[in-house]
Amino acid sequence: MNEDSLLGMTTGQSGGKAGVASLLAGMSMWGIFVGLVFSGVGYFYLNRGRAEGNVPKIACGVALMVYPYFVVNTVYIVIVGLALMAAPYVMEKF
Repeated sequence: MNEDSLLGMTTGQSGGKAGVASLLAGMSMWGIFVGLVFSGVGYFYLNRGRAEGNVPKIACGVALMVYPYFVVNTVYIVIVGLALMAAPYVMEKF
């Protein structure tokens, strides 16, 4: 037995690529990057909403920080993120 097969047996994986794919949960590197950007914006919204006492901004901030964990496709991450970023301002206007 070689070292690779022993490593696969101990970790329950048959190869290195399966381990990386399961670690990233099917997301691309762009998806992870965009998710981090929107999570940072969500953190800003949360802090700003707490300072202003603005509940819709707090809710959108929390949603911006959490939703990238549940959305895998990068395009959907961007679309949902932009909608959540615009939501507090649309709620103020209407």
